[in-house]
Amino acid sequence: MTCSFPCRFVRVTGAGPCTGAGPASRGAGRRIRRVSPVALALVLGAAVLHAGWNLTLHGTDDRVAAVTAGGILGALLLLPAVILAPPFRVWPLAIASGLTEAAYSLLLASAYQYGELSFTYPIARGTAPFLATIAGALLLGQPLTVPRVAGAVALGLGLVTIAQAGRSRGRTTAVAFALLTGVSIATYSVIDAGAVRDVSPVGYLGLVTAVEVVALLVWLRLDLARVWRAAAPGARIGVGSVGAYLLVLFAFQRAPIASVTTIRELAIVIGILLSRERAGRRVLLGAALCVAGAALVVV
Repeated sequence: MTCSFPCRFVRVTGAGPCTGAGPASRGAGRRIRRVSPVALALVLGAAVLHAGWNLTLHGTDDRVAAVTAGGILGALLLLPAVILAPPFRVWPLAIASGLTEAAYSLLLASAYQYGELSFTYPIARGTAPFLATIAGALLLGQPLTVPRVAGAVALGLGLVTIAQAGRSRGRTTAVAFALLTGVSIATYSVIDAGAVRDVSPVGYLGLVTAVEVVALLVWLRLDLARVWRAAAPGARIGVGSVGAYLLVLFAFQRAPIASVTTIRELAIVIGILLSRERAGRRVLLGAALCVAGAALVVV
């Protein structure tokens, strides 16, 4: 017998028992409690790629068009995987994730419009693991250990420090958009961590990216000429974003969501270094606290 959708979501996320049978039920329902060296390498590679494409996006004039162009390229690159390994079992999750990814792209573009990369990027990235740690425990059945809680607290303190620096620069609007970006990251991270326990991460990401592109094109009122003008930076964004998140999805199969999302925040330091902006002492202190939080959740 095949599980209904709610039952399947419980099974693939490991949040509880499920009586339905399926080919992936034995392996997919396990709870992952530690970070393997392979998972750590995947997440660190993703952090480097993520910081790189965000630097490109921040320096682009038409950010929404660029991220849309990048999404189109990503969807085309992943199309063969969708055909060969269609994520039928989790298509509602893929649609939900794609729409959330579209919201994330719009919010991130707005945050970069109003503020420097050196403090909007840390806030956007740092909010996600704090929320994902709680959601991973409540929805995915992943344990809240003392180090993970301490890491989340360190992240929270780092975010407050950076946000205060932003407010002192008159960047309150940028801080607000960055915080909302972090909420969207945490949302799609929880969705995706459950989905990829039961399907191919590559095919799943292909469908998610296609849904995101459709939503963004609707937002742009199908202005393809505008998207084409942003094709050059969009290509770099597309390759970087698809590569980075594929690594993250594979890591979700091998480590708890709280650990993966928090270790990714090493991209904060990489992003600050690549931006070459004068970050200021408070931003650097906040970034250091975020990195300390990332180190704690590996324990």
